[in-house]
Amino acid sequence: MPETQLEAFPAGGIASPGEPHMACVLLLDTSSSMIGHPIESLNNAINDFKEQTSMDELAKKRVDVAIVEFNTHARVVQDFTPLFQMKPVTLVATGTTSMGEGINLAIDKVKERTRFYASMGTPCYKPWIFMITDGEPTDDVMIARQRILDEESKGAHGKLKFWAVGVPGHNTTVLTTLTKRCIELNEASFGNLFDWLSESMVAISVSRVDDNPPLPKLPDDAQVIPSGW
Repeated sequence: MPETQLEAFPAGGIASPGEPHMACVLLLDTSSSMIGHPIESLNNAINDFKEQTSMDELAKKRVDVAIVEFNTHARVVQDFTPLFQMKPVTLVATGTTSMGEGINLAIDKVKERTRFYASMGTPCYKPWIFMITDGEPTDDVMIARQRILDEESKGAHGKLKFWAVGVPGHNTTVLTTLTKRCIELNEASFGNLFDWLSESMVAISVSRVDDNPPLPKLPDDAQVIPSGW
């Protein structure tokens, strides 16, 4: 599709509805412990992620991104929009860590988006929720944990991939009870992690919907957290 046609799609709409689409929610801890370098690095990494991933023509048309933050409460910072139409973000760190509320909101948004794809007759890849946190929840995560389990267990391969990324200060026990896809960063610097996320979105975008393409190697400053799942 020509560039001018891509740019004509309104934010919140869908580019190239006849092609498969990928819904990705960035679920971000913006509690007060993220003040300073962590939140600055996160803002820069998200904005770079948009520019880098948009360089791939298929990812540009097929990846839709939403941003949800959680601190004292959870809120949608940016609703689903075609990747190339993401607006620059300036997240502000404040408050506590309502992780359960954030997860529930992110799952609601993913389910809403997949229903939207179905209404458009648009095939879709398995959606991702990509959570980053440096703390432990200050609210109840029991319902959120069960919802992740339910969505990841549906059908032969599940209806969701939930990722939990912990930076120094996170509670490993909490993360590993949420999902088997846990990553730990050595420090609260997010550039390399979002480079990996960008490469992963490209790898999925060039695959077929039912494929399970291999993901790139994690950066040197990140490692998998062993899970009891």
